[in-house]
Amino acid sequence: MLGNRKEKYTITSPEPVSLKQTERILEQIKNCICRINDKGTGFFVKIPYKSKLLPVLITTNQVINIGDIINKNNISLYLNNCRIIKTIKLDNNRLIYTNEKLYITIIEIKEEQDNLNNKYLELDDEIINYFNLYKKDRPKYLDVLNYNNEGLYLIAYPNENEKFISYGKLLDINNNEIINNCNTKQESSGSPILLLNNQKLIGIHRCSSNHYKYNKGILLIYSIIEFSKIKNNLLIIDKEETKIEITNNYIIGEVNIKVDGQNIRIINSYEQLNREHDYIQYKEENENEKEIKDNCEIIINDKLIPFSYFHKFNKKGKYTILYFFKKNMTNTNYMFSECSSLININLSNFNTNNITNMSHMFNGCSSLTIINLFNFNTNNVTNMSGMFSDCTSLANIDLSNFNTNNVKYMSGMFSFCSSLTNINLSNFNTNNVIIMGYMFGGCNKLKKNNIITKDKRILNIFNN
Repeated sequence: MLGNRKEKYTITSPEPVSLKQTERILEQIKNCICRINDKGTGFFVKIPYKSKLLPVLITTNQVINIGDIINKNNISLYLNNCRIIKTIKLDNNRLIYTNEKLYITIIEIKEEQDNLNNKYLELDDEIINYFNLYKKDRPKYLDVLNYNNEGLYLIAYPNENEKFISYGKLLDINNNEIINNCNTKQESSGSPILLLNNQKLIGIHRCSSNHYKYNKGILLIYSIIEFSKIKNNLLIIDKEETKIEITNNYIIGEVNIKVDGQNIRIINSYEQLNREHDYIQYKEENENEKEIKDNCEIIINDKLIPFSYFHKFNKKGKYTILYFFKKNMTNTNYMFSECSSLININLSNFNTNNITNMSHMFNGCSSLTIINLFNFNTNNVTNMSGMFSDCTSLANIDLSNFNTNNVKYMSGMFSFCSSLTNINLSNFNTNNVIIMGYMFGGCNKLKKNNIITKDKRILNIFNN
C-alpha cells in the first residue's frame, strides 16, 4: 500500500518541544496509561456511549484478544512503573469489545469495583463534536478530521521499568490509519497517540515499519463508533446458544433471541462494514460476498425474507435461520470468521467440489475444539491463507484427506493456534505453493515430531 511512497515517510525529525508542553505531558503520564499482562500498553479514556461518557481501558487486540475475553481471563494492569499492580476480570459484568479488523480492544472500567485510582486522557474536541451531532447531520468520519502535518506524541510503556514519550508529526491519514514518524520501542502496541497542540487523544499506536521508517496508528473514532453499537459481525449471530448445521447447499443456524425487537447482523459482510465506516480498503467487494448476494436465499422460521445483512426479531424466542444456496459455492473465504462461540462444527456433508478459495474460513473461531472436515474436496482450492488462524482452542487438526496440489497460498494457515499439539498433513503437497510464510506462527505448543507430513517444505518452515 505504501511501497511507492517511501520518500514521503522518511522526512526530517520533528521540531523541538517546549519545556512547558513536556511538563504537561509528564503530568498526564502518571495515572493515564498502564502496562497490560506484560505484553503492551493500554490507556484510560472516557468515550461517548449512550449519551454519556463511559470510562474505558483501550489497547490493541494484540495485547488483549478474543481468547482472553471468551475465557473471561483476569488481566494484570501495571501502574506507575509497576509499583502498583491491579487485576480486573473480563466477565459479563462489563462491556467489552474487540475487533481484529480495527486492531482494537475496549473494556469498560467499573470505577468502584476496580479501584484503580487512575486518571483519564481527554478525547480530541473533533471526535466529541462528531458524537454531539444528530445522526442525520453527521459528516463522514474523515471529513471531520483535519490532522495532517500536526505535531503529535505517543506515550508507551514497553517494559516494566519505565515509560517513554515519542514526539513526531502526523504524515498522512490513510483510510483509518494514522501514519507518523514517531520513533518507538518494541512492545509499544496500544500506546495512545495525542496531538501536541492541545494534548488530546486521537488514536492508538499499532505497529512500526523499520524499512520505511514510519509508524501506523488507528484513528480512535472508528473504534468508538463500533463500540457504541456493540453488535455482531458474524455469519450467524455469535451466541453460545447458536447451533450450526451445514450440508450440500444450505446452512442452518438456531439462535435464541432473548429481547423483543433485537436487531442483529445475520450474515458476514465486508461491504456493509465499508458502508458503515467509509473504509476505502473495503471498497472492492469480497468475492464470496457477491456470490452470497447473487445466490443465497435467507429463510427464517420457514419464511423467505429479503436479502439483508441485518434482521430485526420482533419477539423473543428461538429462531431457525436457513441460508439456501441456489448453486454450489465457489468461495468460502471468511465464511465463519470470528464466530468465536462455535465449539463443535461438522462439515463432513458440505459439498466443496467447486470451491477455489478457503482463505480465513475459520479465522478467529477461538472456542472451536472439534472440527470435522473429513469429506472436504479441496482439489480445486488455490488459497488456504489464514484458514485456521486464531483458532486458539483447537488442539488437534486432521487434514489427511486434503489435496493441496493446486494451492498457491498458505501464509498464516495455522497462525496463533496456540493450543495446537497435533496436526495431520500427511497428504499435503506444497510444490505449487508460492507463499507459505508464518504458516505455524504462534503455535507455541506444536512440536515438530507431532506434525505428520511427508512434505519437506513444511518441516523446513516449522524449523525456521
